Amino acid sequence: MRTDGSRRPTTQHSTTPELRRAVTRLPEEATAAGRAREFTTSALQAWEVPPDLRDDIVLAASELVTNAVEHGHGEVTVVLRQNGDRLLLRVWDEDVHVPAPRPVQRSAVRGNGLVIVDAVSESWGYEAAADGKWVWAEFAVRC
Repeated sequence: MRTDGSRRPTTQHSTTPELRRAVTRLPEEATAAGRAREFTTSALQAWEVPPDLRDDIVLAASELVTNAVEHGHGEVTVVLRQNGDRLLLRVWDEDVHVPAPRPVQRSAVRGNGLVIVDAVSESWGYEAAADGKWVWAEFAVRC
């Protein structure tokens, strides 16, 4: 597992079993980010995640799926997993190139996706595989 270097994923895990899991697969097309937002919103509403945190997770899902479609290739998989007070968002694409944040471009409308994910999550990173990668973001759930 690798992170962006500025933060590390949480190593403390809840002793309760995985409480919730939701998965969707999206085609590699422009509508994927919107569909990811709908999927994520629906799951998090059902799980009664507070609205402010839900908005952050939906934003992160949208940014990670947009990156997967624009810079990766193949079907995109989105996984949400809540285990106690931790929520993990994972996005899979079939590109082996690892994500690298660009310097912040304050006037740019595009290109700040990973900067946004870094700002709204507690930690983020990626797990490379021979046939693609998972990019993930972790959140603390306060109910």
